[in-house]
Amino acid sequence: MSAIRVGILGAGPMGRLHARTVAGFAKRGQDCVLTAIVDRHPGRADAVAREFGARASSQLEAVISELDAVIVCVPTSAHFSMTRILLERGLDVLVEKPLAETVAEGSQLGILARERGCILQVGHAEWYNQGWREAMRLAGKPRRIEIERMSPSSDRGLELDVVQDFMLHDLDWVTRFLGQEVVDLEAQGRCVENDKLDEAEVILRFRSGCEVSLRSSRVYPERRRRVRVEGSEGTVTADLLRRRVEGDHSVGDPGPDPLSAQWADFSRSLRSRKDPEADAAVGVAALSIVDRVREAIAQASGSLDREDDSALGG
Repeated sequence: MSAIRVGILGAGPMGRLHARTVAGFAKRGQDCVLTAIVDRHPGRADAVAREFGARASSQLEAVISELDAVIVCVPTSAHFSMTRILLERGLDVLVEKPLAETVAEGSQLGILARERGCILQVGHAEWYNQGWREAMRLAGKPRRIEIERMSPSSDRGLELDVVQDFMLHDLDWVTRFLGQEVVDLEAQGRCVENDKLDEAEVILRFRSGCEVSLRSSRVYPERRRRVRVEGSEGTVTADLLRRRVEGDHSVGDPGPDPLSAQWADFSRSLRSRKDPEADAAVGVAALSIVDRVREAIAQASGSLDREDDSALGG
């Protein structure tokens, strides 16, 4: 089979990372070729294309006939429209998370992909991070999991709140890995510097009794990605940035970086025509749990407002 011709739609920071990943696989002879970088800002497309040896274009239509698969790295507000165009043209798509802005849009994309016989994968790269997997393995049957995903202030992704932009990663992997019903959910959140939620704290309780505490912030002084698991075999802490386990435990092979592992999964699906691990159904499920968290935060805020009103009323 000929090499898979790959295009990157969106030449921002994530687009560049995906371009580097695909170009690296191509250089190692992995039956793919980075063909085109598309961005409405020609200068950005040119810069990434020159760096990784691809063609640059400001118009998708100019290169779409030369592609077999596209990685969508445009702003979330355009995920649905651009992915739909690609699927309607019969192209396979890896779309950065979240799959779409809403559950309804994500579901429509999943249906369209099935109808057109296309592979549709969502970029839940943390699913492939070996750090938390090693912590879960070493800790044994989990009783409590604590997850932190924190970053300093940035002007990236402000069209989303911190739940959909940051916490989605951890809501995805922990619910998928445990594979159990969430029987109770508590959440609170706050805006600090922006109009949308900048910080959120969530507690999930699963049918098995396992309790998961998640904390996300995009206004924290430093980057932090940590998972702490209390289980039947002890307590283990993992640093997800370094993909290593802290403490006295031996550490297995950290494996490839998550973005490379994600691309490898996508590439296998393109060849086998079997669903990837993070298919459209996974993307929709993640959007659904995000909605539950947002609703819980709204309810908690409303309760506080009512209590404040009552107190003020005397």
